[in-house]
Amino acid sequence: MKAIILSLLMIQSAFPCTIFSLYPNEEHWVGRTFDWAYGHGLVYTNKRNVTKTSVRILPTDVLSTWTSKYGSVTFNQFGREFPTGGMNERGLIVEALELKSSIYQPVDTKASFNELQFIQYVLDNFQTIGEIRGALKGLRLAPVGSQLHYFTCDINECMTIEFINGKIETRHGNTLPISGLANNTYDESKDYAKEFVTFGGDKPVVQGSKESLDRFVRSNYNVKSINEYDDKIQTLFAFLADVGSVNNRWQIIYNQSQRTINFRTTAKIKLQRMIDVSALDFSCQTPVKYFDLDSDSEGPIRHEFKDFDFNVNQSVIKKSVDMQKLPAALTMRLAVYPNETKCND
Repeated sequence: MKAIILSLLMIQSAFPCTIFSLYPNEEHWVGRTFDWAYGHGLVYTNKRNVTKTSVRILPTDVLSTWTSKYGSVTFNQFGREFPTGGMNERGLIVEALELKSSIYQPVDTKASFNELQFIQYVLDNFQTIGEIRGALKGLRLAPVGSQLHYFTCDINECMTIEFINGKIETRHGNTLPISGLANNTYDESKDYAKEFVTFGGDKPVVQGSKESLDRFVRSNYNVKSINEYDDKIQTLFAFLADVGSVNNRWQIIYNQSQRTINFRTTAKIKLQRMIDVSALDFSCQTPVKYFDLDSDSEGPIRHEFKDFDFNVNQSVIKKSVDMQKLPAALTMRLAVYPNETKCND
């Protein structure tokens, strides 16, 4: 029953998003758009030293158990533990974007993770790109519907994670000359960029286009001028708005060096919020906290966080499930999963 329900989790999802990294004043930042049919969701604090076992979705899944090393802040539409992206307390970020051409690894004996829990697993366990690269050798993605690729950065470098012809492909260091991603493979995007000014070609950057390749080029072209602007947060919000689609819902700016997250939703575009990750309590003896993206709070978000509420979590899951016309039983399965984790403090 569980496998049948969860296999429908993300079938109708879409992530026509754009992400890029940049270095204003020699700090490491990442900006992203989240574009989807709806924009509700919860921001969660996830605690360190919590033991978890991956959710069994498919009969061929191989479960894995781990204990979180790092706390994190994540953006979630399908409830706690199933984020679309976030940053941990060491400054590592992981974000998912749609890639329709993804072909995942064949079934084998390696530990398997669904598309969203994979993000939480990485945030729980790693602080460097090198560590993630090592871990990828011992796991596989077992998608439940979505075809995604990932963009992840530590405080020094970034990496793409893609699934090409049944193999994991990564780009980092010298193989990641342009540090961004949209909805084509990284190599397709990089090769397209070579035609344009500042990336090796002489064509002018295409303005206004919402096509994936053009968003990749334009966003990475725009951020080259970031140090010319005094107000970098507002400038980056403008850059994100420029590449956002008609379904753009969230705009998120991670300052990995300072461990801050600035974000806004297009439903309440004037309300800009900021989370200081370093100021949060990640001990698992204290309650998990959440912030509702539909709230009217603005500015620094700390005391506005509320203690985890099963009913609120379930309500957001139900909203996503209902809007995607998924089986009603899915709501409870996802809602009870946090009860299966254990604090070890």
